Amino acid sequence: MKRILINNIGYDSLCSKRAILQATEPVTPLGFAVVNDSTGEEEFCGELCKSGPVAHWNKGDFWVMDFSDFCPNADVNYSDYYYLRVKTEEGSVESTVFQIYGSVIEFSTISSVVYYFKGQRATGEWEEKDRRIPFRGEKEGTVDIHGGWFDATGDVGVHITLMSHGTWFNPQEASLSAYVFYRMLDLLKENTSPWYNIFARRLLDEATYGANWLMRLRTERGTFYKFGPGRFNAYEPTEKNRMVGFEYRRASAKFAADKAKNETVTDEDYESSFRAGGGYAIAALAAAARYPYPTAEYSGMEFLDAARRSYLFLEEHNAEFTNDGKWNLVDTFTALDAAVELYKSSGEVGFLLRARALAEDMQKRYVAVDGDKGYLAADDGDRPYFHASDEGTPIVALLNYCGIENDREKRGAAIELAEKVMRFALHITGEVENPFGYARMYCQHSDGTRRTQFFFPHKTELSPWWQGDNARILSLSAAARYTASYTSDKELAKALGVYADNQINWVLGLNPFDTCMLEGAGHRNIDYFFENKYDFISAPGGIVNGITGGIDDEDGIEFIMKPTDNPEIVDNWRWAEQWVPHASWYLYALMLKKI
Repeated sequence: MKRILINNIGYDSLCSKRAILQATEPVTPLGFAVVNDSTGEEEFCGELCKSGPVAHWNKGDFWVMDFSDFCPNADVNYSDYYYLRVKTEEGSVESTVFQIYGSVIEFSTISSVVYYFKGQRATGEWEEKDRRIPFRGEKEGTVDIHGGWFDATGDVGVHITLMSHGTWFNPQEASLSAYVFYRMLDLLKENTSPWYNIFARRLLDEATYGANWLMRLRTERGTFYKFGPGRFNAYEPTEKNRMVGFEYRRASAKFAADKAKNETVTDEDYESSFRAGGGYAIAALAAAARYPYPTAEYSGMEFLDAARRSYLFLEEHNAEFTNDGKWNLVDTFTALDAAVELYKSSGEVGFLLRARALAEDMQKRYVAVDGDKGYLAADDGDRPYFHASDEGTPIVALLNYCGIENDREKRGAAIELAEKVMRFALHITGEVENPFGYARMYCQHSDGTRRTQFFFPHKTELSPWWQGDNARILSLSAAARYTASYTSDKELAKALGVYADNQINWVLGLNPFDTCMLEGAGHRNIDYFFENKYDFISAPGGIVNGITGGIDDEDGIEFIMKPTDNPEIVDNWRWAEQWVPHASWYLYALMLKKI
């Protein structure tokens, strides 16, 4: 097999441009050309660079083609189609066609991803039940928390986090989604392009839908219900599976928590900490105060007052709602984004001071590794922060803080911290053969061992949960792009731009499986089979979990696209299930390219 792997959508004119020749048979490349599909003219020529073996991937040999210097149509929003031709001693190989112009990825995909969220709204029979929904367990009464977005292809529940038992691994889910829509609106304000007038109104519609839901999700004292209605039980009748869920806070593992017999369920088990989705719920409500819209069910002052009250309550009581009874890095950076948004909407200096204190806390969590690079500690020691969906989030939050900080020394310190952390990310990504530029991680396994590797570990405190990393690498793409916009180091900015582009390329098809993981775009989209049934059909505009390490070898690589003979794999959710964090981080990463 010989094939050319590309970003299936195309390449922005002024960004880096890479493609890869993949071969599982002997081949001797002689050179490559970018060919105009309309004229047949070779408009750019270059040499291929051979890569050595990549970990234990066993996916053939790879040659990298770099045509970043080919920059047609930089100032327009259309172009001819192109394809790549590789000349070899054995014959030529050609890619599928793609486009190159100003912002092709943004213009070709961003609208469909926003529409994906509209399609994921919890409406119909689920919405009707959620208007008067009981609690799982012995807690009495009902609440109206209708709204929000279905969590994943196979989960009709609505959650602001799923794994609050995970200490350092709480994923930021539907509350982050609502917040991202408001951040996109902020970023579009800096863009004068007429293309975004109607699009901005669609963003406002989706953001307001999320804010209305978060207001209903608030408890009387100001926290939020972390598990909304339903949880995985899609085949049960709506009357049985639509309940507000809980999770034992002191249990160390998900499945131990499910079977716990000696714990008493309290109100705190139903409610969120900052890290369990509460931080981004507050941030979204604070941002909503700046964006009136006809479908808003509350005034701007009501949104702001709710956000303020929730923040002040959790600031004092946050540890009571965590699984380990104390703050960690995830609480810090989610609270930081909440404080930033509260300051932007209220102008109250107290929230600027709170943001400063949280940024300083992040400074204290920095662990130097070598000279001008290092990582952030997840705990009060030196445990490395790594994450399956939000690894870049601390840096994005830190740079959001820079946007409100007028003290040059404090702002400079925050930027310097972002630079150091992202230099470390670049270092571990480039320390081994890595022709795709995939964002590698420095992680700690459940036995305490630490190592750098490509994909999220199978054995952590979350075991047996592990899945594809698309949200993780997209969050790092956002962090890289954001840091590049702040740094004065031109070489660092260039390297971060390439790093950011590589993650987007991977999701959109430039990967060893030649698959575009954005449904309805590109080619070879994966199907989700569940117990050998194709019932959880993917939605256009959604992004699947993605590629993982090998099933039995974490240094391997896997992407199961169809049923196998392995009796332990009755479904391929780890790879094929769509999840809202992937789509949220894709949107955020693309918008941060605009600054």
